[in-house]
Amino acid sequence: MIATARIDAAAATEAARPRGDIGAVVERGRRAGVERTIELGRWVVLIVAAVQANFPAPTTRNTDSVNLILGGWALFNLAVTLTLIARVLPGRRTQYAMTALDIGVACALVSLTGGFTSPFAVTFFGVIVAGSLRFGLWGSLLCAGVVAVVDLGIGAAVGGGMTPAHLNAYLSHLFLFLVLAVTSSVLVRELVGARSRQMEHTFRLEHAAFFELREVDRLKSEFIMLASHELRTPLAKIKAWVTLMQDAGDRLPAEAQAEGIEVLRGESEHLARLTDNLLCIAQLEAGEIRLKTGPVNLVAVLDQVTSRFVASADRSRFFANVPDTARMVLADRERLALVLACLVDNALKFSPESEVVRIDAERRDEQVRIQVRDRGIRIADEQLERVFHSFYQVESPLLRQRGGCGVGLYLARQLVERMGGRIWVDNSRARGNTFCLSLPADV
Repeated sequence: MIATARIDAAAATEAARPRGDIGAVVERGRRAGVERTIELGRWVVLIVAAVQANFPAPTTRNTDSVNLILGGWALFNLAVTLTLIARVLPGRRTQYAMTALDIGVACALVSLTGGFTSPFAVTFFGVIVAGSLRFGLWGSLLCAGVVAVVDLGIGAAVGGGMTPAHLNAYLSHLFLFLVLAVTSSVLVRELVGARSRQMEHTFRLEHAAFFELREVDRLKSEFIMLASHELRTPLAKIKAWVTLMQDAGDRLPAEAQAEGIEVLRGESEHLARLTDNLLCIAQLEAGEIRLKTGPVNLVAVLDQVTSRFVASADRSRFFANVPDTARMVLADRERLALVLACLVDNALKFSPESEVVRIDAERRDEQVRIQVRDRGIRIADEQLERVFHSFYQVESPLLRQRGGCGVGLYLARQLVERMGGRIWVDNSRARGNTFCLSLPADV
């Protein structure tokens, strides 16, 4: 049980770990989306400015200087783009430096092209304000204020003062900067937020699938180990007795021969039950199982089931109570026998050797409830459903003292549900467990 607790604790740790990873990945995806949006806007403005400065004819005497500044800014943008392609995001200080550089480039271009009348004033200062969305709404508003002050200072310096026309141009610039700060932050936040939510959803699905596949792989590996052990044990006994009987021949006492035959019979039946379970599970997984549902005499099935365990358990260990009202059920006889064999085998494993395994049946309306009671260790409440999972066992594989591959109860639930019934565990008693299954009664 200590090992089981450790395994459960490790599973809980693994389940809790992806939440932090999801938050980090989604946040990184959000930042990457913002940076890509900003960089795309910078390239658009660069292309527009280059066309505006040179076509159809140069618009200023300082065209060479303007092109030199635009060329330098293009190289800087290229470096930023390559960095983003390499999935390297700028830190906060780098973002401040990039914004300051953009303001410097805008100041130089506006100074060279006429101040308030510059065709680059709105374009470049506007992209700086829009690019400040990486700092949030309040950061964008602060950047808009800084840009407005810089625009006012450069315009007044180049124009030699403020005229009514300059004031109107400046006020229109200020209004545009504020609108850009608000709208860019809100729109991009919504767009990037929607993408972040989609990424988070996809990431959670991928993590869930990854852990589910890893758990399936672990269970299958454990199952191979347990199945190999379960097959090796009876085969070793069969081999030992066959070798002994072959080597001793007629010299082997009659009592030993009888004991050997009994062991061979019991282990052969054990192997038959194990292979039947594995074959049935393979058919279930492949969807090839076919049930033949019809009236079944429950007493006859119980006699057939208990006779399988006579070699490993005395018949007196079984007590069956099936009233006449609960004798007939609608089920597949062969599959019902397999289900009851799984439940009886489980009860025998976990009950003390001197304890009786009770099998009771009763009619409840249109259902017949069958109860298989053992006097073994009570199953914990949190494991009542897990015991019906494939390859799961209450005991740790490292400490387990009883045989089994952890497929019997899983197989029982799958077959009962396909026959229109249900199966569950009632552990309300202080000791032992009661496995209950209900099936439609044959009216």
